[in-house]
Amino acid sequence: MEKLDKVEKVREKTGVTYQDARDALEACDYDVLDAIIWLENTGRTTPRTASYETSGPHATQATSVEMQEAQEEYQRTSKKTRVGEVWERFYTQLRKLLRSGIDMTFVAERNGQRAVAIPLLFVIIGILAWGASIWLLILGLFFDFRYHIEGANPLTIDVNDAMDKAADAAESIKSDFRKDE
Repeated sequence: MEKLDKVEKVREKTGVTYQDARDALEACDYDVLDAIIWLENTGRTTPRTASYETSGPHATQATSVEMQEAQEEYQRTSKKTRVGEVWERFYTQLRKLLRSGIDMTFVAERNGQRAVAIPLLFVIIGILAWGASIWLLILGLFFDFRYHIEGANPLTIDVNDAMDKAADAAESIKSDFRKDE
């Protein structure tokens, strides 16, 4: 930026004369921001900000009806937006969770044949709503049932491994029990 452009920019921002703008730029090595700050510190600028006072000589001016309505609308929509966004994210995540619970299937097999195949969501609800269903699943392990989850989720591989280990442990307990007899 040329010197004349810088002088013009300082004049626009501060409202000083060309002479004052040039003097400020020379004092600040032609750094526009430093020149503006220097002029403000020396008290040569006129503040160009919008303000509203609630006390003092200008307090008698009432706010316009349009301004009050705009302020109320802003407050109402900003509160609704924050709360609305939180509920929308919660609802979206809940839908994804429910969809994946329906898409994945809990399968119980006995002797290599499928005995039961139901959506995983129903099994989870059964465990949460009726705690005895977890005992039925454990008891089923001792009657040669094997459980796994079918679905497109990579987490199911780890869960299936854990269920296979539980079935193997139940089989080991059964065989130890039979040896003792």
